[in-house]
Amino acid sequence: MLSPDLSKRKNTLLSLIKQATRDLRHMPPGRLRIRCGARPRYYQVTNEKDRTGRYLRKEDYPLVKKLAQKAYLERIMEAASRELALIERTEKESETVSVEEVYSRLPVQRKELVKPLVLSDRDFAEQWLNEPYEGKEFLETDPVFLTARNERVRSKSEILIANILTELGIPYRYEAPLVLESGQIIYPDFTILNVRTRKVCFLEHCGRMDDPSYLHRFLHRNDLYIRNGYIPGRDVFMTFESNSDPLNISSVRNMLRVLFLDE
Repeated sequence: MLSPDLSKRKNTLLSLIKQATRDLRHMPPGRLRIRCGARPRYYQVTNEKDRTGRYLRKEDYPLVKKLAQKAYLERIMEAASRELALIERTEKESETVSVEEVYSRLPVQRKELVKPLVLSDRDFAEQWLNEPYEGKEFLETDPVFLTARNERVRSKSEILIANILTELGIPYRYEAPLVLESGQIIYPDFTILNVRTRKVCFLEHCGRMDDPSYLHRFLHRNDLYIRNGYIPGRDVFMTFESNSDPLNISSVRNMLRVLFLDE
């Protein structure tokens, strides 16, 4: 399938070829030969064995212009046809199934029987999302907050973040376990797959930055990430809020779009 720009260009070339073909029907026979000098002299060549051709006088000037126009139209036809052939070749090649799409196009029954060598981004993300994991447990006293995909989270702000991820089509897991080098297990708020790079990143929502004890735990968690090779701004991203400064949804959406969708 052609891109919009190539499709537009193809239609332009087809229109030019059609117009040139129509105009050439009304052109005189032969070609124009111009002999340059102090004053150009024009000749109409109708027999290639006669390289000189018939000399065109001043009163033949309308014929000179038609022969010049004819040569121009023929060159337009040649150039447009050559470019059109390239576009049509590109169009044909774009219909070729890539190696990543071979598995994608298999029926579900066959997919279950096959171990793919390579996956499309869509299939890779789907398999990543379908990998089972045991998230962090909720206490009976914890309030119930449900996202758009009916997934339980721990706060209203996390609902908003989860829904933005879903809206943008960014694959994520909520509170999936992360095993550190020491064997310690932590539960990042969101584990996110960058589909383009197939890299796994983490998003922590820091929701009580005006609480001293919460801030202490945040600094400890931040240091824990760094000591285990997960660098904030590269592997770990954070959103913040406090009682006086609620979560800025627009900023979160823009950040996620830039990090995981923009080229």
